[in-house]
Formats: sequence, structure tokens, C-alpha cells
Amino acid sequence: MVCYNMFVNQKLDVWSNSYWERVTRNIGPITFEEQETIRTSRVAVLGVGGLGGPLAENLVRAGCQDLVICDFDIFDESNLNRQVCTIEDIGKKKIDVMEEFLRKIDPEVAIKKFFKITEGNIDSVLKGVKVVALTLDDPATSIFIARECRKRAIPMVESWGVPFLFTWWFTPDSIDYENCYGLETYHYGYSELANMKEKINLATRQALLPKVFRMPGVREKYDREPGAFEEMMSGNIGARSFAPFVRITSDFLSVDIIFSGILKVKPMNLAPHLKGFDYINMEVQEANLL
Repeated sequence: MVCYNMFVNQKLDVWSNSYWERVTRNIGPITFEEQETIRTSRVAVLGVGGLGGPLAENLVRAGCQDLVICDFDIFDESNLNRQVCTIEDIGKKKIDVMEEFLRKIDPEVAIKKFFKITEGNIDSVLKGVKVVALTLDDPATSIFIARECRKRAIPMVESWGVPFLFTWWFTPDSIDYENCYGLETYHYGYSELANMKEKINLATRQALLPKVFRMPGVREKYDREPGAFEEMMSGNIGARSFAPFVRITSDFLSVDIIFSGILKVKPMNLAPHLKGFDYINMEVQEANLL
């Protein structure tokens, strides 16, 4: 005879009635104790564009009430194909639009926002942060953030909005960010990274993109319109960003942040080991991208 525990659906005393109404359907896949851990864990989403915007939305809908968001960009029409914006948001700062949007989901959410990350504010950006999601389109700043996270032993997760579902983590137990991507930037300090940002961003993109697009089967999916892949890799056209590819990656990032970073019930996939899922060909893939 199988015995089941009696399920009692009752909110915690520290939760407001409105918070309880928003998260009550989480309970089951998430325990009451885990929901409180999600609520109180500070997560930094550094970049709220194609990946980071939907990621921040997912975290708030999952009940996270402590977010740090950062983005130096404003919305333009090219963002409408995948980002959390409408034509009414064109020309507005992404962090301002996202803050307003997130508060419409949960007025109680605590949000610290930063237009840019510098040596002067990095302590404030990372103070109390449990997990960092690196979703910035700025290689020079990403290098600086990765260094600071490693120095402070803050786990940092990253992915790319490509048709291959994966995440990898950078922790003190993983390879470091610059070595993972083969970047020749170790000798640059923060001021040099900042002063040479345009040059460094170009050089690091040339190193990053080939690494990312070496993932199994990715090239073929970007070259369904013949020649598009080479044009993208040469820099003649911008990186292709198809909404379903970006959004499914953002959803997967959400799962990893919650179950690997916050609740620690799922093992972290440490860089440079690549383990993911080709959801077009329905295949699991593994590789080491060093």
C-alpha cells in the first residue's frame, strides 16, 4: 500500500497575500522552503536585451523579489523581433522599461539598476549577489565582470541565443572566462579595457564568435539562406537573433539559475565543457571548446 504525505497549501507568514497568490501554483515543483529561498536570493541580470529581458521576467514570475539589472543601451527597432519592448519603447533606456515592466508583474520586487558597470560601482553592483547572469553585448565589460565574479567567488552563468540549448558556469572550480574564449586580454587592467573598449570589443568578438559557432550543427542552421553565416562571421551583417532561439535559451537560463545557482539541486555545467541539446535535430551534444 502506497502512503502519501498530506499536502497542506498554506502560505508562509513572511509572504504577503498578493505574493502568495502569484506563487501558489509554484508549490509542488518547488517546495515552500525553496520558494522562500528564491524570493530572497539576489540575482544580477547584467544585460536586459534579448536574453536578459525575458530572463528577468521569468525570475520575477518565479517569485524572485531581489534583482540587480544593468544595461547601457536604449531600445531601437531592431530589438522588436526578440526583446521585451514595443514600438512605444523605442528610444527609451532598456533598464527603465524593464523596471517598469517587472513592477507591473510584482510591485513588491526590489530592483537595483545600473546604466553601466565601472570600477567605481562594481562593489555596489555585486553586493549580496548570489548568482550573476552574464547577458551583456559588451565583451570588454563582460571580461571585467567575469574577473570580479571569480575574485568574489560568485557563480556566473552564460549562454548564447543560438539554436543549440546550453548554459555553462564560471566558478572558482571552472576555467576562467578569458582562457575559455582564448582572449588575449590578461594584461589589460580595468582602465585599459574601458579606454580601448571599441578595439577590445572588436578583437574579443572575433575570438568569441568562432568559439560559439563551433558548436555542433550551428553553422548549418545559420546558413539556410546561403552565405548568411560567412557574412555574419565576417562582421558584414550583425549576429542573427531569431526570437524562438533567443527565448528558449532565456527560459533555459532561468531554469539553470533557479535549480543550479539558487537551489543547488542541479549540477552546474562548468566551462569549457559544452553539454546541450540541438532542438532542431533532436540530439544531445557534448564537446570541449578549448
